[in-house]
Amino acid sequence: MAYKILVTPDASKQIEEAVSYYIEHASKKVASKFLQDYKKAVADILKVRYFQVCYLNFRGRMMRTFPYIVFYTIDEEQQIIVVKAVFHTAQNPIKHPTK
Repeated sequence: MAYKILVTPDASKQIEEAVSYYIEHASKKVASKFLQDYKKAVADILKVRYFQVCYLNFRGRMMRTFPYIVFYTIDEEQQIIVVKAVFHTAQNPIKHPTK
């Protein structure tokens, strides 16, 4: 059985904020490329699942083009990958997800 992706409300909000930022400060095309990069990172997570543990029990997958890390956990029993945060790498690491 294939793993499923669950995106938390916090992660969804972070994605929306990033898209809004790129629309406002760059263009809709850049915002669209951000979403494509995010979707590619999630697709990579679904294929590999066990990327490096970056922080506490959170694994992380760097986005290729944009300076963001997709933080996630894995629920082995229910076969769910939970995206906890989409974190800009210039942010203070104190803001990393904690739950």
